Amino acid sequence: MLPAFILKAQVYNESNSLMRKALVLYQKDAKGFYHKAENVSVPVVNNITDSYAYDKKSHELYVKTNNGNCVITVADNYAKFLKKNKNIPQLKGEELNSSISRVNLQLEEQFSQLNEQRQRQIEDSIAKAKADSIERVRQDSIRLARIASQKESYRNAHNWRWVPISRNSLSCSLCSKSVYSEDSIFCIGFRNDTLYHVTSENFALGETYLKIHPMHVSSTLKSNEKFRYHIEVYGDSLRTCDESFMDDPDFYNYMFISKAADRVKAEAPYGYFNNWGWDSEYGAVSFHFEYTNTNKATIKYIDVYWTITNDVNDVRKSGHFKGTGPLEEWESASWNWDYSSYYVAGDASNMQITKVILTYTNGTQKTLSKSMLRFD
Repeated sequence: MLPAFILKAQVYNESNSLMRKALVLYQKDAKGFYHKAENVSVPVVNNITDSYAYDKKSHELYVKTNNGNCVITVADNYAKFLKKNKNIPQLKGEELNSSISRVNLQLEEQFSQLNEQRQRQIEDSIAKAKADSIERVRQDSIRLARIASQKESYRNAHNWRWVPISRNSLSCSLCSKSVYSEDSIFCIGFRNDTLYHVTSENFALGETYLKIHPMHVSSTLKSNEKFRYHIEVYGDSLRTCDESFMDDPDFYNYMFISKAADRVKAEAPYGYFNNWGWDSEYGAVSFHFEYTNTNKATIKYIDVYWTITNDVNDVRKSGHFKGTGPLEEWESASWNWDYSSYYVAGDASNMQITKVILTYTNGTQKTLSKSMLRFD
């Protein structure tokens, strides 16, 4: 059974909100100046400093963050808690517009001051540089330009998410996953000497899901020249891009596999065959199959009906095999009949499963026609 979903406050993403938009967003450029963007969609809203308004009709929460003014359309199961929260003013109309304008003005004043401070820093730096040796300034400029050019060339030739590990051994702290023969691994971040490696895992019925593997970086890898340079060039991206995933990888791993399970359950709400097969050596029919139950009801019996034909589709035998459970939700079990009382002629070549009847421990039955059967 999968554990219950747990909401996380103060971090809004696709798991607990339908839409996240920054009404204004201040972002720092390479020179340290903040630039304002307006009405941009954002994947995650965090670093919230004030939840200043809530529109209960539209389920829109207005928050101030470290660098923006955001509106979040929260999911229905979270909106009911906000509606009861007396600490967040429930506003609309002109009151809401006035609060939005107030926060926008606060941010504009805050980042205007920061830009002015940055401008003064630059001017002070220039003044100090002029006071120093002109030749030293020239040499420093040449050196920095060379380093910047090298880094730019590296960025053009590498993806920041592919971190070189030079075949160093790494192990996941959450599971048994290990890597040791790869030159590079795909990562979403690097924090506290831990790489957050991501893999695509197979689930069922062709579905896959992402899995995050926190992997501690050994002292040997930390001293590796390729690794050190990659972290030097892309350290900011690796440390800040996917912070929420790095905060709680176990939670997001659960969410990823839970969503994959939901997709499989939508495709096969009563279960699916993992594998099955038959034989007719000496005329006696043998049969085996493995089945996974995706329904909350526990299977007591599973009756598999089949038809055997020859190459021109003449029916040679029909019958069924009955397996006994119990088989609970998301459990798999297999049954095998090495011999049976069914016999077929020598030209029998094909078997088809025509239907399945599931009998549950609560006494109900479900008949799965051929079109409802699913095979992994």
